[in-house]
Amino acid sequence: MAATTRPPGAYRDGLRRLVSGRFTRYTSLSLLTVPVGYGLLLLARSVWDVNAGLLNLVVGTLLTPPSFLLYRRFVWHERTGKGMLAEMFAFWQLVMVGAIASGVVMAMADAWWGARGLTLVAAGLLGQVALFIGRYFWRDRVHFVTS
Repeated sequence: MAATTRPPGAYRDGLRRLVSGRFTRYTSLSLLTVPVGYGLLLLARSVWDVNAGLLNLVVGTLLTPPSFLLYRRFVWHERTGKGMLAEMFAFWQLVMVGAIASGVVMAMADAWWGARGLTLVAAGLLGQVALFIGRYFWRDRVHFVTS
């Protein structure tokens, strides 16, 4: 039986398809999880008069387990061998980096202008935009890498 050979660049093309597929799923899932997070933030804000930046950290922590399970199921199917709690903790750390970045911008908007509703959401998204792609590559190259 003859050994099969791949054309030059076939591995790179396969890797590119895999990564672009993951990024598409990551982005699509973010279009679901981000509005849920901000909806919960606005709901909590209507009940408690707490600085939106601090409330954002609480919401991020509460949404970590379901978000982790969704991203693990639909974006990164591989298991790292580190155990679910270790993976979730690493995931939570990245959620907190995003929550802190968006929370700082939201806290400033809240403190300076008494921001409410869509203004808070816009401030939070501004804080997360720069981290969005960086978090994807961290999760793809470090967090969800199999041992």
